[in-house]
Amino acid sequence: MSVKDYVRDFAAEMLPVSIFSCKKISVPEYELGKPGTGEIRIAHVSDMHSNDYGDKDGLLARTIREARPDLIVMTGDIFDIDMGASKTFANVRDFMTGIAGLCPIYYVLGNHEFYADEQPFLSAIASYGATVLTDEAVEVSVAGRPLVIAGLADPLLDLTKEQRINKDEDDKATYRARIAVLARKTTELKETSGCPAVLLAHRPEYIEDYARYGFDLIFSGHAHGGQWIIPGHVNGLYAVGQGFFPKYAGGLYTLGGTNFIVSRGLSYQKPAFPRFGNPPELPLVRLGTVI
Repeated sequence: MSVKDYVRDFAAEMLPVSIFSCKKISVPEYELGKPGTGEIRIAHVSDMHSNDYGDKDGLLARTIREARPDLIVMTGDIFDIDMGASKTFANVRDFMTGIAGLCPIYYVLGNHEFYADEQPFLSAIASYGATVLTDEAVEVSVAGRPLVIAGLADPLLDLTKEQRINKDEDDKATYRARIAVLARKTTELKETSGCPAVLLAHRPEYIEDYARYGFDLIFSGHAHGGQWIIPGHVNGLYAVGQGFFPKYAGGLYTLGGTNFIVSRGLSYQKPAFPRFGNPPELPLVRLGTVI
């Protein structure tokens, strides 16, 4: 552990949890559509960054079980090699063991999974019981109700290994072309089944590109809630991909007929810059029969 890590962890332990919000999980609830029979409870896991939440009975696993979800969606950056070789997989495995078999789990890749070889992450998350969606759309039955779930891999999929390591700019044109192709697949399934379509996509800064295709509900992460919450600025101070005072950093947004939920994420150990007034969160969506 570096000196910077020791200083960060010491400060996080000594200062009030309400300030640095290191060991508390917020569970914001969003009710969409008409409540009642047919409601689907969806737990949104994002940006865990291989942080330590204990074993199968640790804080995160317990919080999810208490939420009683019918579906769990995971929108990337679940793994992070910056946590070190011994923790990158172990911390995710320990958490996933606690929710195994609870309900269907669908997962898409974030940017941090691409900073190394993503294949071990894909194999691991599948072995823990999640279904990986890489530019795929599937029709599923959740709590007896049909649903189309589409999953879009992060823009780093389009870059070379060297470009990913160097953290080069996104290939926006190629990513937007992938969005369009996935949207066509989703529309075909949606028109056949008549059920709502949900998109899982790590990056919120592309919301206008996602929303133009008529997805009913979109889940994203990546922005970490803007990291520091300043009173009067609900979206925080700074988010990667959006800059200072980001527009889409955490919460529920509506664009036309599309509901868009951005998780503030679950990372509290990494990145080293501590959260301020911005606890890790597990959004819970109660999806009614009409959205």
